[in-house]
Amino acid sequence: MNEELYLKVNNLKALIENHPSVIRLKELEKKMNENEEVMALAYRKDVASSIYSDTLNHFSEDSEQAKEKMKQLHEAKLALDNHPLVKEYLSCYKEVRELYSELNNILFANFNSKLCPKE
Repeated sequence: MNEELYLKVNNLKALIENHPSVIRLKELEKKMNENEEVMALAYRKDVASSIYSDTLNHFSEDSEQAKEKMKQLHEAKLALDNHPLVKEYLSCYKEVRELYSELNNILFANFNSKLCPKE
């Protein structure tokens, strides 16, 4: 029985890994990691995030200093998210996340309903 379950789980894993959306997501991730422009935008966003976090250690969220750093973080994140490669990656990521959610519902629906009965 355990061997049969193990084989079924391995087959499911292989099906997931060979799903076109999962393959495409991995390809896009590799392309993003190799793209200097995307890496520079990601670095800029990370630096802005760190600066904003540090600012919040010294000033309130409502302070002018924090608002300015928040604006800079927002602009850096927007620039990263608007890069064509990142847009494509995020779109594909959404598809894969929906696939995983659907699998989760199929595989664990009985467990969820028993653990959290609906009233």
